[in-house]
Amino acid sequence: MIYISSGRSSKQPFLASRLRISQRISRLRKRGIECAEKLNLCCRREFYVDFRAIGWDDWIVVPKGYHANHCLGTCLPHMAGAPSVASSYHATVTNLYKINNLHPVLTLNSCCVPTRRSGLPMLYFDEQRRIIRRDIPDMVIDECGCA
Repeated sequence: MIYISSGRSSKQPFLASRLRISQRISRLRKRGIECAEKLNLCCRREFYVDFRAIGWDDWIVVPKGYHANHCLGTCLPHMAGAPSVASSYHATVTNLYKINNLHPVLTLNSCCVPTRRSGLPMLYFDEQRRIIRRDIPDMVIDECGCA
């Protein structure tokens, strides 16, 4: 505490503090497996979409393309129980049934599917040729897992 004089005989308290606000949110998050050469397991593979190639460049202003990505690979029965690979509790439970032969009719195989997606900010022309800015949801696959 620092005391400053105000001309009076009594001293008045003065407190200086500094506050720093962190924008970073510390959270443990599940990580998807990135595809590598010769990897057959479920993973996220990069895939670039060029709007000119699909004929959308006449109404989309920005971006000219984007990394949409896709999920690829095999899902072994024991993988669906792994926290970093399973897409849901449902996948974990049904795969445990399959592994332990608890349900003879349950013969479904796990599939490699998107487990987390994000949006894509876009500028485009609407029907009246006005430029619109919008975040289009679920355009980018961020992580893949077994379902």
